[in-house]
Amino acid sequence: MDPTSNLYQPQRQSPKAVLLILLKYFRIIVRQLWPILLVILINPTAGKGIIITLIAFAVVVISLLYSIVSYTRFYFFIQNNELCVRSGVFRKTVLNVPFDRIQTVDFKQNIVHQFLDVVSVQVDTAGSKGSELELDAIEHERAVALRETILAYKRKQIAIPPTPGESLPPIPFIAEPPELILSLSPKDLIKVGVSENHLRTAAIIFAFFLGLADDLDQLLGWDVYGQLEDTTTAMSLFGLVATLIAIPVFIGISFTITLVRTVLKFYGLKFWREGKNFKVVSGFFTRNEKSIQQSKIQVIRWVTSPLKQLFGIFQLNIYQAANVDQNQNKSLAIPGCYLQQVEHTLDSIVPEYKHAVFTSHQMHPAIVRLMVFLFGFIPAVLFGAMAWINEGMMQWLLILVFPLAIWMGWQYQRKRRLKIHPDYLVSEGGIFGKSYKLVEIYKIQCVDIHSSPMQRRRGLASLHVYTAGGDISFPYLNARIAKQARDYILYRVEKEHKPWM
Repeated sequence: MDPTSNLYQPQRQSPKAVLLILLKYFRIIVRQLWPILLVILINPTAGKGIIITLIAFAVVVISLLYSIVSYTRFYFFIQNNELCVRSGVFRKTVLNVPFDRIQTVDFKQNIVHQFLDVVSVQVDTAGSKGSELELDAIEHERAVALRETILAYKRKQIAIPPTPGESLPPIPFIAEPPELILSLSPKDLIKVGVSENHLRTAAIIFAFFLGLADDLDQLLGWDVYGQLEDTTTAMSLFGLVATLIAIPVFIGISFTITLVRTVLKFYGLKFWREGKNFKVVSGFFTRNEKSIQQSKIQVIRWVTSPLKQLFGIFQLNIYQAANVDQNQNKSLAIPGCYLQQVEHTLDSIVPEYKHAVFTSHQMHPAIVRLMVFLFGFIPAVLFGAMAWINEGMMQWLLILVFPLAIWMGWQYQRKRRLKIHPDYLVSEGGIFGKSYKLVEIYKIQCVDIHSSPMQRRRGLASLHVYTAGGDISFPYLNARIAKQARDYILYRVEKEHKPWM
């Protein structure tokens, strides 16, 4: 049977959705009650035996009944060029998402989805925080049919029947064979994992243990901080040695976690082009399939850090129309690719870019003074006050702060450039690494100029460009050049009539 034939009739998800809904509620319960569960495991007498067993049994039975009812009352179908969902156990919810608003239809498979041979369909719209709606368990063939139906409408290749029950013409699947733009091998992923920001992981681990210590103190009366302080005071030498050992161990743990997380998250990453669409598939335990239409790409960003430079790799992000605060969730992310792969990607998305001739504008050297003030003078005042109170390493920091600030300002001014082409706008920058942002001018929504009193005295201004996928700012630009760039951008935006939403 044609999987598209029943898309216009109210239908349920796969019956396997019951198990997925049940597991979802179990995760919520465990996440909320894990401190109590920890107390029971550590101190079983606190659980009151039979009472805890009965409560656990009741939670399982109620969750199972709720999952079954939730499944039976969940329907989805297509009607009047909208994806419609009817759901609710105690309160009925009606959700209609017009095809015109839909940005992407992505697939997600965690390890349970893979075992059950179903996919989770996530429908995103411009401006939504996360998914507009989610179908937890759909057969892969039916999910593909649903996505192709929506994309075919958006390509204006077929006319969607206005009422349920009408037969759907054959879906015009893309004639062009899929083109593999790039893929990441396990060796590439190890390079990415090694070059990731391990300090962020360390901060998360540290915050977790702080929260755990507070929970143990409240639930069991364990004063973890007090015990550590008493041990360190009583055994100062032991405390010093333990600290010296704990620091590299802690760094090693955070490094390992970051590496393993990166490899598992992006395992088997492949970046495809299918006609006018781009798709990224990745993940070991959870397979994610994200797609984006070429016309909806707003900003392309590729960036490298000192560690990534050692391996010659860049992080590539392709942003589509989204809420400014949610850009990260509205992008295709490729964590590590070589310069040749970045160039190949740009050739696929904006083929004319490689032959483009740009007019380059550099940031005014006055920015160096600002950087010295922010990262030199202000820290120097703080370190100086600390050194006055307690002599020590602060004196050495006071000596190093100004040379470091001058170097940072010089690097920032040297690398920061605004490059203008009749069709493109490129921002280059970076201090320790390199960062690039590319936007097609006709997709710019707003452009404005700001000048501080200090900038006006020097004839300078800051140019700000806004798109549906993020913004580009260029401070300390010659005011005349900033105005010319603004006027030209507004002229090209008004002149062009290409769709990008």
